[in-house]
Amino acid sequence: KDSIFGVGADDGKLLWKAKWPGKTAVIPTPIFHEGLVYVTSGYGVGCNVFRVGKDNEVTPLYTGSETLKAMKNHHGGVIRLGKHIYGHSDGRGWICQELESGKVVWSEKGALGKGSIAYADDHFYLRAESGEGTVALIEATPEGYREKGRFDQPDRTKKNSWTHPIIAGGKMYLRDQDLLLCYDIKAR
Repeated sequence: KDSIFGVGADDGKLLWKAKWPGKTAVIPTPIFHEGLVYVTSGYGVGCNVFRVGKDNEVTPLYTGSETLKAMKNHHGGVIRLGKHIYGHSDGRGWICQELESGKVVWSEKGALGKGSIAYADDHFYLRAESGEGTVALIEATPEGYREKGRFDQPDRTKKNSWTHPIIAGGKMYLRDQDLLLCYDIKAR
C-alpha cells in the first residue's frame, strides 16, 4: 500500500521498489513503456512516472504538485497511446497527459461523467459509470476531445457500472450487473 515495485517474471524476486502512496485501493494497472512505469491512484493520490534504469535504479520523474495530481484515476483505467496517457481523472474529467513530463495536454470535464476507457481503431470508447451508462466515441488524439458519437445503454440498471468495455473481434461488450450487451463496431 505504500510502494510500487517490479519482480522478476522467472523467479518472483524483487528487482526494484519505489515509494508510492495508496489509499483505500489502488485499482488501475501500471503501464510500462521503454523503461518508464506510469502509475495512477484515486482517492486524491494522483500519478507519477518512474524511470527504471541500469541496475534497476528507480527515479521518479514528476515533481510538481500540479503534475502529480493531474491524473487521479479511481478505477476506470488509463491507456498509453504513443507518448500520451488518456483516462478519467477525479475532479478534472477526461484528460490527455504527456507520459514523460506529466503535462496535461487537454481536459474535458463536462462531456461525460466518470467512467472507464477502451481503445480500438484510432478511437477511445468512454463509458460513464452512472446515469444512463452513456458510451461516447472520441478520436484518439492529443489534439483535443473530439467526440464522434454517443449512445445511452438500453435496459440500464440503477447501479454503477464499473466494468470496462471489452473490444475484441470487431465487437464491443458492455456488462451491467447481470446484463451483457454486444455491439458490432467493425468498420464497414
